[in-house]
Amino acid sequence: MSSTTTRYAEIEVGVHATACIGRMNAHYCSAIDNGDLEQWPGFFTDDCTYRILTRADFEAGRDFGIWFCNTRGMLLDRVSSIRSVNVFEPHVYRHVISPTEIVGVDEDGVIRCETSYMIVRTGYEGEMVVFSAGRYVDAVMIEGSRALLRERTVVTDSCRYDTLVALPL
Repeated sequence: MSSTTTRYAEIEVGVHATACIGRMNAHYCSAIDNGDLEQWPGFFTDDCTYRILTRADFEAGRDFGIWFCNTRGMLLDRVSSIRSVNVFEPHVYRHVISPTEIVGVDEDGVIRCETSYMIVRTGYEGEMVVFSAGRYVDAVMIEGSRALLRERTVVTDSCRYDTLVALPL
């Protein structure tokens, strides 16, 4: 069996799982970047957790930060409010992500992994800024040919935020 290894020599996962996770991350970023937010909750399990934390909050073990959702239903509600309730300056994101590193595999088969990201935000008038950089700390389940996020913690490198964290990161 071919496999992919990481800097953690004792951790090894199959090429299939690695490919599923890579596809999921690419499609996740594409859905957000291309304004297809209705697809975003579909990358998560029903009993998921999605949160955005600063590095300081993450290292201190805090669970709550900028965003916290603990079911796919909450993610659906978030998308609905983005589309119909929230008022914010029009903008788009563009993600740049690193290859994903496997950092652990739980007894139940959940894969623990991390992916670095950088998001450039382009405003209505064309101004581009690096909006956020950090890493995704994930717990991923493989179901057939799909990877689903049981947990995604977005750990931002900066503790400073623009007030415009309107879209998921």
